[in-house]
Amino acid sequence: MSELSQSLDELQTKLIKLQFRSNRKNRFRIYRKLEGMLKTNEALSRALDRLYQNTSEMGKYPNKPAAIALKEWFLKDRAGVTLSQAMEGWVPTGELYMIRSGEESGTLAKALSSIQMMGEKSKEMKEAVTYAIGYPVFMFILVSFVVYTFGVNLIANMRANAPAHVVAAMGSVAAFSDFITAYGLYVVLAIVVLAVLIASTLSVWRGSIRAKFDLYPPWAWYRVLQGSGFLLGLSSLLGAQVPLKRSLEILEEQGNPWIKERISAARQQVLRGRNLGESLRISGMNFPDPAVVIDLEILSERADVGQVIEQVTEEWINEQILTLKAQAVVARNLGMAVVGSIIAWVMSSIFNVVGELTKPGGGGG
Repeated sequence: MSELSQSLDELQTKLIKLQFRSNRKNRFRIYRKLEGMLKTNEALSRALDRLYQNTSEMGKYPNKPAAIALKEWFLKDRAGVTLSQAMEGWVPTGELYMIRSGEESGTLAKALSSIQMMGEKSKEMKEAVTYAIGYPVFMFILVSFVVYTFGVNLIANMRANAPAHVVAAMGSVAAFSDFITAYGLYVVLAIVVLAVLIASTLSVWRGSIRAKFDLYPPWAWYRVLQGSGFLLGLSSLLGAQVPLKRSLEILEEQGNPWIKERISAARQQVLRGRNLGESLRISGMNFPDPAVVIDLEILSERADVGQVIEQVTEEWINEQILTLKAQAVVARNLGMAVVGSIIAWVMSSIFNVVGELTKPGGGGG
């Protein structure tokens, strides 16, 4: 019985962590408050305790996911555990290694600010992606439903009752309708499965083939988000005079399998005496971006490399957002053109059928 109770407790804890990790709004609200407290030189332990009291409304609602998280972080901090270790499982890995870099460099407040900035940039990217694919996908599903209905209610009846020359007037639309009727649901399921597969493997799929895929959406979107977080974390560490080798070790320890592979490959080149830009280029991982790596080969030699990397990262992120928005407009217009062409094609077929039916003797055998 105790084992069952323990399993249920573990399951409940995982669900609470998932709920908190998925609620970016609440998470960022905590980051914003914690950042403000740390900027006034308030001790982390006291800040976490005050945040717990605030979130739980002085202990009135201790079972809120945010309250449970803050209480655990506070207790672990009291026990000598670092904040990044206490947060493990509660926040996304991209935020976790930025917090770790902030701890190591003594700029935790700045790291929390960078996370919020990256969150806003990420939101802009997601909005652009949604703009690019959302409307065309909706229209395509709508058209598929219309074609399916067209096939069930019209084409099937016409094949059973209309003359052969009238059925022939429908042309290839009839075959397309047959395909939608027979396989449409399977196609939708296949697309959903593919989307889930891609999303679930973004952080774990590695190797040279993945490095090539990282140049194209949707893998490229993930690379930009993770790469920008990596560069911001690295700039904080280097700005605090943490050696490059140690900075990469810190970020590698806190990263997911995908980013660990890329940081490890770059770190091996650093150990051979190469600078940051050269190491990232020679690793052949296209990380964080081929164009940025070329700039870093020159800029990595500067004494203020931490500040330079931060500036390069912000410029790169803004460029990526503009590029993505431009691609979104093209994709949306292209999607609308395809959907419009399908509608015109179906309407043309209907007009052909009407034309056959209105000919003298068109409805006869």
